[in-house]
Amino acid sequence: MAPLRLLNMFAVPIPGPTGKPVKAALVPTPGRVQRVDLGAEIQGIFCEAGVRNGALFAVAGGTLYSISSSWVATSIGALGGTGDAVFAGLRDNLYVARAEKPWRWNGSALTQVSDTDAPNATSLLVLSQRLVAAEDGADTYYWSDVLDGTAWEALGFATAEQRPDEIRRMVRLSGQILALGAASIEIIRATTSTSLPFANITGQSIDETEGLLSKYSYAIRGDKLFIVGGNLSPYVMNGFNLAPLPRNGEMEDDLIALSAANRALVTCMAYQYGSNEFFKVRIPGLAAYVLNTTTGFWHREQSWEQDTYLPKFHATAYGYVVLDDAAATAIYTLDNMVFTDGGNTMERIATLRPAFADYETIGSLCLDVQAFGRPLTGQGSNPSVMIEISTDGRTIRDDTRSEITLTLGPDGRYQKPVMWGLGMVPPGEATNISIRMTDPVGMTIYGAWINEGQRS
Repeated sequence: MAPLRLLNMFAVPIPGPTGKPVKAALVPTPGRVQRVDLGAEIQGIFCEAGVRNGALFAVAGGTLYSISSSWVATSIGALGGTGDAVFAGLRDNLYVARAEKPWRWNGSALTQVSDTDAPNATSLLVLSQRLVAAEDGADTYYWSDVLDGTAWEALGFATAEQRPDEIRRMVRLSGQILALGAASIEIIRATTSTSLPFANITGQSIDETEGLLSKYSYAIRGDKLFIVGGNLSPYVMNGFNLAPLPRNGEMEDDLIALSAANRALVTCMAYQYGSNEFFKVRIPGLAAYVLNTTTGFWHREQSWEQDTYLPKFHATAYGYVVLDDAAATAIYTLDNMVFTDGGNTMERIATLRPAFADYETIGSLCLDVQAFGRPLTGQGSNPSVMIEISTDGRTIRDDTRSEITLTLGPDGRYQKPVMWGLGMVPPGEATNISIRMTDPVGMTIYGAWINEGQRS
């Protein structure tokens, strides 16, 4: 039985006797644990090895904070500007900007760059020991003096000129700069010239993505750049090799339906968790679509009683994936043995579709479901799952359920048949089976089959 749609669950291969995968198990996505409350809207998170000893930084309510490995937040000072923050580290100095001249934190003082030639930065990065910045809505980028992000030359700028489109973001990848534009991606390299330390690589404009969908629709993990292009398709650049990622038609339909204002707010994350690498596309007002790049399978993530997935920013710090919450003021970490979302319920749904070779009577459904991480008392100590079936091919909706509830039992496992007696199902008819859990426990689905002996 193949997974049709997964919410807050994802597929992982199960090795067979020879070590090769023979089927997939459906496992829960990690929960979120609150670590520290900053008391204001989060506007950016940053951590980079070599910058202030790998400390975690966050901007909340226009104030810059450092956060220790024991999750103690210390206010550094107020920033100017508006909107979300961008960060970069140069010579152990942290630079941060919110569409204004960058601020520098050297470990003892927070000061704003006063050089009149410094840009109002909406992109920041470091290459060749210089701070490089771009401004919102322009095709020009700027650079600082060597090893000094506070000093900028009047002529220290150039234009991403392969295509006449604005730079939405500039990022460093594999020792070069990518100018992610509204219609193209341009590659910029470092030179040995002191007067022109950066130059566009002639003929290296990447047009097939149709640029970057929004200034937030990218994520970097190591030497990989993940993006959603202006053509609504996902891509990865590994080094400078651009490759399409597996497409998701439902995600593309949702992106097509967005207004221009909401398309501009699509955000992305990329991180490693356990043995799996994830690329997450967060769509305003809707669930996040998540590609497990290790397996090539998609799933969805959504916050409880919300129309969307709340985290917007992320970083990796102190051995954790660190997230914010767009509806709260706290910093969280992911934990695969926590089955709540910052203390809130996590709803997990696996919608499956069996295949019929001939006319078939659905007499029973047998599940191989296991719960783990159960509390000793209270909700989840005797976990249950809710089952619903549809024979008309419709996606089973949260507000139109006619479910039956199965208690998994003291060992947290269910393998008994469930009688339905739905009658004959013609070949090719779309039959959907939904398995849902809201208890604060882990749920792994190893298998499900229609009628006795028909395992798939």
